[in-house]
Amino acid sequence: MTDRYPAGPQRLLRSLNGRAVLEAIDQAGPITTTDLAGRIPLSRPTVAAAVGLLLERGVITEVGPVTGRKGPAPAQYGVNADCAFAIGVDVGHRQVRAAVADVTGQVRATAHAWDDGRGRAGRDALVEQILALCEDLAGRVGVPLREITQVVMGVPAVVGTDGRRLSYAAGLPEAGRGLGEALGRAIPDRVPLVLENDVNLAALAERTHGCGTEVDDFVLLSLGVGLGLGLVIDGRVRRGATGVAGEAGYLPSDRGTAPVGKRRELVQDHIGARHISARARDLGLPGDGSPLAVFDLARDGHPSALEIVEDTARSIAYVIACVVPLIDPALIVLGGAIGANGDLLLEPVARHMADFGDFRPTVVASGLGQDAVLTGATAMSADLARESVFSAATTSTTPAEPPLP
Repeated sequence: MTDRYPAGPQRLLRSLNGRAVLEAIDQAGPITTTDLAGRIPLSRPTVAAAVGLLLERGVITEVGPVTGRKGPAPAQYGVNADCAFAIGVDVGHRQVRAAVADVTGQVRATAHAWDDGRGRAGRDALVEQILALCEDLAGRVGVPLREITQVVMGVPAVVGTDGRRLSYAAGLPEAGRGLGEALGRAIPDRVPLVLENDVNLAALAERTHGCGTEVDDFVLLSLGVGLGLGLVIDGRVRRGATGVAGEAGYLPSDRGTAPVGKRRELVQDHIGARHISARARDLGLPGDGSPLAVFDLARDGHPSALEIVEDTARSIAYVIACVVPLIDPALIVLGGAIGANGDLLLEPVARHMADFGDFRPTVVASGLGQDAVLTGATAMSADLARESVFSAATTSTTPAEPPLP
């Protein structure tokens, strides 16, 4: 007896056809039904039926007739940018920055708030600050926060596999304890919330908008208050089994040794904003001792400031030397408030690489500046919102057909 292979239900076929039409409109719109039928292997009546359903569900809109053609002017269709909105948040050490984007990824508004006593007020004040920014941004695009389709927040912490528990978060109130859960409670229940490590989001931004657009394997070395790596392998951010992939500050330091039974110092003890400020005080540099002031002095040729830059470059080269033999990236991108100073760091980093081995990866400086984390958070949020509304708009709501006899 010959086995029978019945066709799938019609509702599944309608969903597949609807998604194909919607993706084509998203990529090529504004576009007519006739031009759509020429781009995808579907008949014009099938395309027209899908367009009608997508219009009814509000995910596309008529954007005006074609001009410059002979005969009646057919209607054109494009994605309804206002069918969904997404919010991205960068929870920094000193300020919170946020942006709201439409379903196409276009940023509609931004907002920020400085740390006005977060260290004294603690976790609850930070949650209120973030919630107020999100509510403000939602209002600017004309919807309440509960109608935002997606929120993604970048945090200077490792995010646990449950998506809420934060660890290795010294820069957050109470070292991040309970913060993820508190944010989950503050955001309305129907709004999906994703917490992600800030450097991972910055790496995502480099992948889509920065130096990593042409390669599938690269490392973002982000250096500011702390040190973190964003590992992009085969085009995807690598988080690891527990989320700690890229926490390069916890590498053993190359400076000195420790007696038996005592843990040696870590890389983070000799790199980053706190170390630079301490060195600036020890060397008696003028100014406030901030990395910004130190690097500005180095550009003016101040010998002690140049010494600090050289010291920073050596530590960066050591971290690169530890990473390159393990994953062999095509590119190393220096980012963060300190790392992005390529005019001062690229040459000494390349020179110090010779002290740690034979590998010579390509090293460049990021051009995204302080927007990297926010760009990544907003892009991820918009992508998730797009997938959510596109899936909902092309999912059949008709009753299931009975099986074929």
